[in-house]
Amino acid sequence: MDVDECQDQAGRFAELLRRFDLPRPFRLADLCEAVAALRGRPLRLLPMPRPADAGVCGLWVAFGAVDHVYYAPVASGVHQTHIILHELAHMLLDHRQPSGAAPEMLAQLFPDLDPAMAVRLLARSRSGAADRQEREAELLASMMWQHFNVAPLTAPTAPTEDANTLRRVIDAFTRSGRGRSS
Repeated sequence: MDVDECQDQAGRFAELLRRFDLPRPFRLADLCEAVAALRGRPLRLLPMPRPADAGVCGLWVAFGAVDHVYYAPVASGVHQTHIILHELAHMLLDHRQPSGAAPEMLAQLFPDLDPAMAVRLLARSRSGAADRQEREAELLASMMWQHFNVAPLTAPTAPTEDANTLRRVIDAFTRSGRGRSS
């Protein structure tokens, strides 16, 4: 992908994010509710039953009438937030193939389903399309951090006054930095 394509993609993603009018301070639950409303179906955030041995940190599974986003419960709060944002990005970008999951993970999530069937239903081949989708989801998740001003979530134990000061500083830089060239 060349520079022009990257800039076009970032522009499309920024336009997508501007469609969301979320209250401040940012709450992940508000974004999840907005994504669910946009998709017209419930969204459930669920911790993975056990830590994934195969390095799977997150997984989006679109069932017939509900979306499930699984995240690693042993990850730090910041990492959990990024995992969820990444899976929400897959949803917002309408990525059709679910993330690749190891058979062991699928057995934990769906104990009543034959593991071979689960793999056939949910497995994503490591194709160029899958790699492209992962890059897109990662870029959109990273853009969400900035657009929604997610940074205060990284310091949940900070006193309210300090968190408000940080929020004002971030707001000042993001407002003054728009449209200016360095």
